[in-house]
Amino acid sequence: MFHIKSLELVHWDYWQRIKNIPLDAKIITIAGQNGSGKTTLLDALRTLFGLDCSNGRSYKHYARHSGEQTAWLRAVVDNRPLGKQLSNRPFRSSGFFSEDDVTLFCQIEKNGGDWKRSYLMRPGVVEIEEVQDASDWLGPDTYRKRLANAGLSPAMAKVLALEQGETDKLCEYAPRQLLDLVFQVFGDKEVLDDYDHAKHHQRETEVELQRFETELEASKTNLEGLRLRVANYHSWEHLNKEKQNLQAEILPILQYHEAREKAADISQKLRNERKNLVTQEEQLSTTRATLSKLADALSNANNHEAALEKEESSLLKQLSECNSKLKPLENLLGQKERLQKLAADAGSDIADAAAQLETKEAENLVLRQKRATLAERISGDKATISALESKAALPEPDDVRSMRRALRDAGLDHVMLSDIVEVSDTRWQGAVEGVLRSYTSVILLEDASKAGAAYRLAEQQRYKHFIVPERSIAPVTKDQSLLSVLRFSAPVPAWLIEQLARITRVDSVDIGMHLSNKEEWITPEAYHHERRGGRSLSVEVSRYRFGQAGRTQRLEALQKNMQKLESEEDQLTLSISKLATECSTLKSRLAGVDAAKELSARQAEFDEAAHNATPLKTSRTSIGTRLAEIGPEKKKATEARTRADTVWNNTKASLSDSEAQLRHAGKRHTLDRSTHAQALVETHKTWHHLPFNWRSPARRAALVTEHQNAHQVDLRLNNLIADLARDDWETDSTVVDQHVRLRHQLQERESETDERRYQNNRAIEATTNARGVYIERLRYTIKTYGRNIKELGELAGIEVHTDAVRLENDDIQLAQAGLHVRFKFDGKGIIGMNDGEASGGQQVMKSLILLIGLLKSDDGAGGFVFIDEPFAHLDIRNIQLVGEFLKNTDAQYLMTTPLTHNTDVYDPSELTLITKKKDKNTAWAQPITVLQRRMAKVA
Repeated sequence: MFHIKSLELVHWDYWQRIKNIPLDAKIITIAGQNGSGKTTLLDALRTLFGLDCSNGRSYKHYARHSGEQTAWLRAVVDNRPLGKQLSNRPFRSSGFFSEDDVTLFCQIEKNGGDWKRSYLMRPGVVEIEEVQDASDWLGPDTYRKRLANAGLSPAMAKVLALEQGETDKLCEYAPRQLLDLVFQVFGDKEVLDDYDHAKHHQRETEVELQRFETELEASKTNLEGLRLRVANYHSWEHLNKEKQNLQAEILPILQYHEAREKAADISQKLRNERKNLVTQEEQLSTTRATLSKLADALSNANNHEAALEKEESSLLKQLSECNSKLKPLENLLGQKERLQKLAADAGSDIADAAAQLETKEAENLVLRQKRATLAERISGDKATISALESKAALPEPDDVRSMRRALRDAGLDHVMLSDIVEVSDTRWQGAVEGVLRSYTSVILLEDASKAGAAYRLAEQQRYKHFIVPERSIAPVTKDQSLLSVLRFSAPVPAWLIEQLARITRVDSVDIGMHLSNKEEWITPEAYHHERRGGRSLSVEVSRYRFGQAGRTQRLEALQKNMQKLESEEDQLTLSISKLATECSTLKSRLAGVDAAKELSARQAEFDEAAHNATPLKTSRTSIGTRLAEIGPEKKKATEARTRADTVWNNTKASLSDSEAQLRHAGKRHTLDRSTHAQALVETHKTWHHLPFNWRSPARRAALVTEHQNAHQVDLRLNNLIADLARDDWETDSTVVDQHVRLRHQLQERESETDERRYQNNRAIEATTNARGVYIERLRYTIKTYGRNIKELGELAGIEVHTDAVRLENDDIQLAQAGLHVRFKFDGKGIIGMNDGEASGGQQVMKSLILLIGLLKSDDGAGGFVFIDEPFAHLDIRNIQLVGEFLKNTDAQYLMTTPLTHNTDVYDPSELTLITKKKDKNTAWAQPITVLQRRMAKVA
C-alpha cells in the first residue's frame, strides 16, 4: 500500500490555501487546541481518498464554511515498487508504471444549490493550476476502485474512516467481527461472498423450482377444474335437449289431451247446472207463497200490540189526574201527623231547653270559625308543599304579588332577595332566617337607572317594603361573620353586606357575653345581640324562605306537621256534628208547645181532607192493578210481533238472495256455454297441428302414463329453466378442447421441471465442493494474520496467541466461526481481547497490534493509518510503550493530540503539524506550523 508524501488545501473549511504540507515521515503528530482543526485535517485526507468524514460530518460541511464556490484537495503519494520488481507499483493498474510519485486531486464545486466532488490522478508531482482544464475527471465510485487496486481496499477504507476515539476499540470487536475484517483485508471475503452469491442463486433457483412445482399443482387443479367444467357442459347439454323436447312436443300433446278431457267434463257440468236452475225456480215459487202468509201474521201482531199500548196510555192519564187531586190532601194529612208527633214530644222544662240551645249554638259557631281558620292554613301549607316539591315559586303575599305584576307590566326587570340567597352551612340556617326575615319582600332592580319609575309604582301600590336599585357583588369571606356562611347568585344591597359582616357567629350566649358590649353577635338558635340589647329572632322551620337548604328544611317541617293539622281538623268536624245533633233535638222540643195549639185549630180542615182522599185512593188502586196486568200482556205482544217481523224479513231477504243468485247463475251458465263452445273450436284446430303419430288415443294414453299430466311437465320445465338459468353452467363447447390441450402442456412442464431440478442439485453439489477446497485458503489467511500480529507483539514485548479457528464446509459453522486472540503483558497471565482485565494502555496496544497486523504484508509495506488521539487517558509509561511500538512498525501514522498532553506523546514523531484556532476577527484561519525532528547524523 502507498504512503502519503504531501498535502495541499484550498478553501477547505476556514483555511484559504495551505501548500505542500509535508507528510513524508513515518510518524506524524497533528497537535493543537480543541477546535483548532486537527480532525478537519484528517477529514481532508479522508475526503481526498473518497472516504466518509468523521462525527457525522461531510465534505459539504467543510466546503460551505469557506464561502467560495470551489474547494481543492491535493496530495502527492508514493508509487515506488512494493517489492523488488519495478512493475509492482501501487498505481500500476491506473497505468502509472515508471513514476515514483502520483498526485491525487479532489475538486469540490457548488453545482446549483448542492455540492459535488470529482477526482483526478496524475503521474508525478503536478500542481492544481495545471489540471483546472482537465477533462478526465473521475466519479467517486470509479476513483475508489482505482485506490482499491492501489492497496486502499474497502476494508482499509473502513479502518481509515474510524471516528475519533475508535482506533483503540478494535480489541472490543467480537471474534466473528475480527475474523470477518481479516477476510475483507486479505481478499477472502470477496471469494466467500461469491460462494454465497452462487448459493443464493441456487437457492433462488430452488425457490423458482418450488414455484414451478406450485404452479404445476395449480395447473393440475386447473386441469381438474376443466374436467369438472367438461362434465358440467355435458350435463347442461343433456338438460337443454330435454327442455327442448318437452317444450316442442310433449307439452303440446298433453295439453291437447287434457283439453279434450276437460271439455267432456265441462259438457257434463253444464247439463247438471241446467237441471239445478229449473229446480231452484220451483223452490222460489213455494217461498213466495210462504212470504204472503207471514205478512198477514205480522199485521195481526202489530194490531194487537197497538191496542194494548193505547189502553196503557189511557190508564196512565187517569192515574196522573187522580194523583194530582190526591197530592194536596196527602200534604194536609202529613202536616197533621207532624203536629201530632211534636205535641207528643213536648215537655214541661221548656225554659231550660231554650237556654241549652243558645249555649250549644254559640259553641258550634266558635268551632266552625276555628275549623275554617285551620282549613285555610292546611290549604296554604299544601300549596307551599306542592311548590317546594316541584321547585316552583313559593306563594307570595297579595301586596308582593301585586307589586311584582306592576313591575313586570312596566318592563322593569327585578329579583327578590330571597331568590338569590344560599346558606352554605345549614347549622346557621335559623340565624340567617331570623336576620333576613324582615327583608323577605325586598325587591332588587336589575337596572338602577329605572329606580324612579319603580318608586312611582310603589307609591301607587302603597308597597311597604324596600325597593333597592343600587347593588354590589358580595365578597366571599372565611371569617366568623354571618356573611361567611352566605352565597349570593346576584349582586345585593351594600347595606345588607355591611349588616351581615358586622354580625359575629358564636356557638352560645355564654361565648357571646365574653365579647365587647358594642360587638354584634348571634347564636345558631337565632338569639341576636346588638347595641340596643338582645332578643330572639327565631323563625319556625315551616316558615323558612332563604336558600335551597331553607326550602328543604321547610318542606320537611310542613310534611311532618301536615298530619297533625289534618287530625286536628277531623276532631273539630266530629265536635261540630255532635253539637248540631244536640241543637236539632232541643229545637224539636221547643217546637212541640205550638204544635198542640195548631192541631186543635185546624181539626176540621184535616177531617175534610181525610174524607175526600178515600175515593181517590180507591180509584188509584184499581188503575194501578190494571196497569200491572197490562205490562206482561204488552211484553208478550211485543215479543210475538218481533218474532213475526224477524221471520218475515228473513224470508224476504232469503227470497231476494235466491232470486239474485238464480239470475247470476243463469247468466254464468249462458257465458260458460259460449266459452265452452269456443274452446271446442280451438281444440279441434289444435288436433290438426299435432304430429301424425301422436293423434292416436293409445299413444296419448302412453304419454300420460309416463308424464301424468301437462302440469307435471310444466313443473319439470320450470325446474329445467331454473337450473339452466344458474350462473355455474358451462355453456362453452371449447372447454373440451381446452381440457385436452392443458393435459398435454402439463405433461411437458412436469418433464422440464424435473430436468431443471436435476441440474440445480448438481450445481449445489459443485459449489459446496469448491468452497470446501477454498477453506484451505482461509486457514492460510488466518495463519498469516496470526503470524503478523505475533511478530508485531514481539516488537512491543507482548506475547500474542491466536486460537485455532474451526472452519468447516457448512453455512452455519462458517457464519459462527470467530478469531480469538489472547495477549500476555509483562509476563503476567494471558488476557483476552475485551475481558475487562487490561489497562487503558494495554487496550490501545492490543488494538494497534490488531490494526497494523491487517496492513502488514509479505513485502513489508505497511500503508498508512489515521489515529485520532491514541494517547488519550494514558499515563507516561503507557505513552512511551505505545510510542516505541509505533517506531518499530513499518506503517505510516497520522495521529492527533491536544496540546494539554504530556510531551512524551511527541517522542515517536518525526514530523509535527501544529494547528491553531481561527481568530474571530479574521476571515481565514492561520496556516499550519510544521516541526520536523532533526535526525542524528550517522558516523
